[in-house]
This record gives sequence, C-alpha cells and structure tokens, in this order.
Amino acid sequence: MQEDKIPKIFISYSWSRDDIVLPLAERLVSHGVEVVLDKWELKDGQDKYAFMEQCVTDPNIDRVLIICDKLYTEKANNREGGVGDETVIISPEMYGHEKQEKFIPIVAEHDENDEPYLPAYLKTRIYIDLSNDTEFEVGYEKLLRNIYEKPLFKKPKLGSKPEWLEDETNYFLIRDLIKQIKGAFNKRKQEILIQKFIAQYIENMKQYYNKNIKDAREVFNKFIETKVIRDVFLDFLDVIIELDIEIGDLLCNIFETFYNTLIYTKTYSNSSSCKDYEFDVYKCYIWELFICTVTFLRYYKEYGILNCILSNTYFLRFTPLDDELTAANYSKFRHYSRIIEEYYKPTTEKKNKYTLLGDVICHEREKKPIYTTETLAQADLFLHQVFNALNLKVNERYYFYNSRWFPTCYIYTEEGVTEWIKMKSKRYCEKMFVLFGVSNVSDLKQAIANCATNKDIRYSDCYYTAPSILSCIKLEEIGSMN
Repeated sequence: MQEDKIPKIFISYSWSRDDIVLPLAERLVSHGVEVVLDKWELKDGQDKYAFMEQCVTDPNIDRVLIICDKLYTEKANNREGGVGDETVIISPEMYGHEKQEKFIPIVAEHDENDEPYLPAYLKTRIYIDLSNDTEFEVGYEKLLRNIYEKPLFKKPKLGSKPEWLEDETNYFLIRDLIKQIKGAFNKRKQEILIQKFIAQYIENMKQYYNKNIKDAREVFNKFIETKVIRDVFLDFLDVIIELDIEIGDLLCNIFETFYNTLIYTKTYSNSSSCKDYEFDVYKCYIWELFICTVTFLRYYKEYGILNCILSNTYFLRFTPLDDELTAANYSKFRHYSRIIEEYYKPTTEKKNKYTLLGDVICHEREKKPIYTTETLAQADLFLHQVFNALNLKVNERYYFYNSRWFPTCYIYTEEGVTEWIKMKSKRYCEKMFVLFGVSNVSDLKQAIANCATNKDIRYSDCYYTAPSILSCIKLEEIGSMN
C-alpha cells in the first residue's frame, strides 16, 4: 500500500450486531480508515442488494470485513435475507480472484463449545477475534495492521550468499564446536569444548602460513582471505559472552596463545631463520581481531572484561625465533605492516589513503550490526585513548611505535568514543570505575589526567591529531553532574 493512500473498507454484517459494528467502524475512521457502512451510506429508495454487490466487487475497496456471529452464520449457511445475498456475491469473489486477503472474517461470537461462529465458506480462513474484551485490543491491532499492510512480523530482506560458501577451506569442525559449546549446560564441558575450539582454530589458521612469501600483493591477499575465519571467531564471541565463565581470563589466554603459536617459526618447521614478512598475515590478523574483540565488548558495555584484557600482562615472543617469552602489554598486538602500507599500497587505487589496512578493515570487513565502520574505528581509537590511564608498563626492548597503541583507524570515526563526554555524570562515572580499575571519582580523574593529547599521534601528512580523552572532556567536568 502506498504510504499516502487512505485505506477503504466495507463491513458486511447482520443488523443484530450494531453493538460491535458501529463502535468498530467509528474507531477505524478515527484511525484514518475510510469505512463504507450501509447505515451511513444507504439512503431511502436505494437498492440494498445493488449497494452490497457494488461494495464487495469494487476494486477501490481494499478490505471487506465480515462480522461473524450466530445469526450471520446461520443466514449465510442457509442463504437467507440480506446476509444470504451477500454470501452469494462474496463466495465467487473470494475463490475466483487471486487477492483473497481482501475478505477478512471478524469473529464476534463463540458457541457453547467456545468454537467461533463462521459460515461454512469461511471455515478455512484465518480470522480475527473481536468477541470479548480480553481479545479485542490484540485483535484490533492485528486488523489495523492488516488494513494498513504493516504486519507485526515482517519477512527480512533477502541477504547475500555467505562468504564462507566460496571459501575452499572446510571450517565445519570449528563451527560445529561453537554449536556444541552453545548447547552444553555443564560448565566443565563448556571449558573442555572451548579448549578444543582454540586448538582447532589454530590448526585452521596455519593454512595462511607460507615460508616463501615475499610478494606484497600476496601478503595483502592472504590477509583478505582471513575474513571468513575471523567471522567464525566473532560468532564464538557471541556464544561465550552468555556463559558463566571468566571471559576476561579466557580472552587473555586466547590472544596470548594465538600470538605465541602462530607467530613462531617452530610451529611450522625447525628452521632457525625467518624473513621479515613471513608472519605479517598473522600479525595483521591478530591486530584486527583484538580491535574486533574490543568492539564487541564496548557494544555490550562489558567494561570489567575490557579492563581485564587491557590491563593484563601478556607473555609473548619478542620475535618469531624466540623460545623465551617477554612481558608485554596489549600494544604488542598492534601492528604496522610495512610490506602492505609502503610496498603494496602505492601500486593500488588506494595509494592516496592514509592507510590501506585501516581502510579495508573499516570499510570492507564489516559484520553488522556490531562491527561497522564507525564502531571498529571507535574501538581502535579507544585502545589509544585508555592506554595512559591504565598505568601500563612499557617494555624497554620495544621500539616506541610498538610500545604504544597508534590508532590506525581514527580518521574513520565520525562520532568519536562516546563514553568520555558522559563522564560528566557521577552515575556514569561509576560505570567507568571498573574500566579504569578505580573506586571513586577522585582516582578516576587522576587516571584520566594522564590522557592528554599528543600532537605526534597523527599521520605525518594529516592535519588532525588523534583525539585523547581530555580533548573530549575537561578534568574538572568529570563527575560534575548527577
């Protein structure tokens, strides 16, 4: 139905039910429905039969409401009186035309067995029940939605074919383990299945390793291929968030295990050497996955879990050749791919972009409704903004760019991180206590005091510096309102 079209209906009934018909007609009119009713339209001397036939067959009438009670049903079945005449007209119209939804039975009365009174020719029709006060409001809404063609339950728009169908790799095992985790009600069984999932996930990830990789295009294309398995992990997050387990500790363990296993020469061979870009696909992947995980936790406002994974000390291999593990903070998961940004990007149509990987992650790897251009860019910026507030230890072995979180995608956020401006409210500050590991507004301010803008945190040819928390809210404004 066109949005500006006024719906028009005709009501067929026996005069014994004026008590229902007139109030119903008046209410429909008040809700913008043009109602054709014999009591309103027929004048002295007019042919009642011709009027009924005209209304039933009129293509401008969108719906014919048939008010069914005991008397109407008996007259319709016996073809008696005006009701019988209407029945003779309606029956062939209902079964002779494709648009059968034009005729709507309205039940106004039930028999002694609580069965609705319906004429024989309407027995198989789905009806609307307006027979009592309990059913009336629910039924009336259904009727109004039907007339305006605004159903309560709408068939979703046809989506696109899942990307994983085009992937030659069989992810059945990890997808099946997610289903098993979701269906397991025993906590111990859940934990065992999660460990199986992690192990199998790593096995699937090993396919992206190529010791002889050297071409920048190949590195980039390998990263593009990881979207399917990345989405499997995001489905895994959807399941574990509902479990009664320590999600924060689990995620810390997962990222530590992924990093130490996938970015390690001995995982694949006994070689004592590796090329600079041999593990670039995995570094890019883990960086993106960490951003996605933060996006997910911000979406559900799981600030306690965020504090856990951001304040955690990770023990990671300093290089892919190291057996020994070195203490690190989450910035170790941030990666700048020289081979993609400096060697491959200049050969592409996106050569003038600030970042090829950031652009691809935000614009070509969305998974709605949670993972959008805006929320992914916000999460990346968020990881930069909270870093100094968490008082994290910076390992002296790391270069500067690998000991902080540079927000690669900050240029793609239009809204910015939304949490900070809300910290003017004392009540909202309490939600932030758990994120920053503090217990009062004074300590919160002390933590945020370290989060000033650093003009060096920007792209070299970009005017805009990555905003800090204190560029969103002044220190004295924190907790200044109820």
